[in-house]
Parts: sequence; structure tokens; C-alpha cells
Amino acid sequence: MLVGAAMVATRTVAHDVAPVTLAFLRYLIGLGILALPVLHASRSRRRVQFAAKDIGAIAGLGVLQFALLIVLLNYALQTLPAATCALIFSTMPLVTMCLAIALGHEIFSLGRAIGLLLAMSGVALLLGFPAPHFGADSPGSASHWVALAALVGATVTGAACSLLYRPYLQRYAALPTSALAMLAAVLFLLALCVATGQSLLPPLTAFQWGNVGFIGLSSGIGYFCWLWALGKLDASRVVAFQALGPVTAAAIQLVLARQWPSWSLCLSIALVATGLNIALRERRARRAAPGLG
Repeated sequence: MLVGAAMVATRTVAHDVAPVTLAFLRYLIGLGILALPVLHASRSRRRVQFAAKDIGAIAGLGVLQFALLIVLLNYALQTLPAATCALIFSTMPLVTMCLAIALGHEIFSLGRAIGLLLAMSGVALLLGFPAPHFGADSPGSASHWVALAALVGATVTGAACSLLYRPYLQRYAALPTSALAMLAAVLFLLALCVATGQSLLPPLTAFQWGNVGFIGLSSGIGYFCWLWALGKLDASRVVAFQALGPVTAAAIQLVLARQWPSWSLCLSIALVATGLNIALRERRARRAAPGLG
């Protein structure tokens, strides 16, 4: 839901801030939010000692999930319609479940698969079942296939990171792990901004900076909650809640516009809620795997 709210705030500043700069600012602010409790924990002698090899792995996952994923998604959005990108990206729960089954982290669950499909159908209905239109570039053009590959790469990257975090979340607390991963992403995005000549402090109004601050706050809190949940639940269940993002964004936009919800939004919410309920009620389907405890 925090991601959905951040989507609305992002739309208000997307035309005034470069994508890389906005990503840098949102995670810089998010890191600041996480740094406060991390510093408090370190002063109270509860500092987490990361193994050297784990520091590199967690940092790499942070760069993959925040920097690479966003770069690939933004590249796809330059060629493909936003609705098409959102619909394909919403398949991440199914991709996560397939990867988890293939790697032996989970076993196949028909009930969970049905729940994920219902949640995805709710997102598809909300997006209006986008037709296979690909903007200015024709479906057979090289740029179309490159954009589509970038979109699929972003989806698989998000799914894979959700699985790969789990061993580290079983060894370390979610809060310092979140801060370390986000710090790596901030440093990477900082270098990317410098390399591409993007401004680190764009000229924005107070209202726009307020939106950027909210985006960063949502990122910091939301990412911590995401990792904490990944340490407690199967990855496919956690990623399933991504379906709440577009629904939340649509609901907030209706409130801001002072409009009544449409039948499609109500049906979308019902499908997403039913799908998540089925996925959560399904008996936990996870098989012990090497390195996962």
C-alpha cells in the first residue's frame, strides 16, 4: 500500500525530475529514515556484525533491486505503454513462485497459484486489459524487443531478489540488512547521476519536495516491512501483496479527485482481496533447501 501511495506522489514530480535523480533522492531519504533506528541500536550495543562475504552479497542485492530494476523499468517505459509495463510487471508473484519451486525453496500449491492468478486478474482489470499496442515502435522493431527484454529482466530481477534475500534475513535482523542494501543502492545511483550529468538537487517547489519526501519515507518504511516479511513468510506470499500497489494508487486518486469508485475498481479490489486471502490461507508450502536453514 505504501508503494501504491508513492506511485501517486511520483506522478506529481515525474515530469520535473529525471528518473535516475528521483530514484537517488527517494532512496537517500529512505536510507535516512532507516539510519535513525540503526544508529540507536548500535548505541545500545545491539550492533549487527555482518560477515565480509555477506556484506558484498547484500549490497549487490540492493543494487539489483533498486538500481538495476528501476533502470530496466524506466528503459521499457520509454518504448512500451505504461499500462502494458504495469501488467507484465504485475506477474512478479507468479515468476517468484515459479523460481521458488524450480530452486526447491517451495513446493507447488494449487491454492496459492489460484490466489495469485485472481490477484493478477484484479490488477489486469484495473489497468483495463491493455491491448497489444507498443507506442511509436512497431512490435517487430528491434527497439520493441529490447524494451520487452528489459521489462522481463526487471520482473525477473525483482522476483529473484525476493528469494535471494532470505538466507541473509535468517542470519541478520531486517533493519540493518535493509540499511546496508539501500546504502549500496544510493551509492550506485549517486555514481550513475554523476556519470550521466543528472542534477542531485533539482529546483523544485516546496510542494514537490514534500512529495519527494513522502516517496522517500514510503520507500524506507516499505522496504523494511518487505524484508521483515521475507524473513517470516514464503517469498511468493510476500510478493503477492504487490497487487495492492495499483489498487491503492487508484483509490487515492479517486479520493483526491473526489469521485465515486467505478465498478471496475470495486471488482478489482474484490479480486485482489480474494486472491490474497486464498494465497494466505493456503497451508505453508515450503521445503527445506540448502543454505535456507
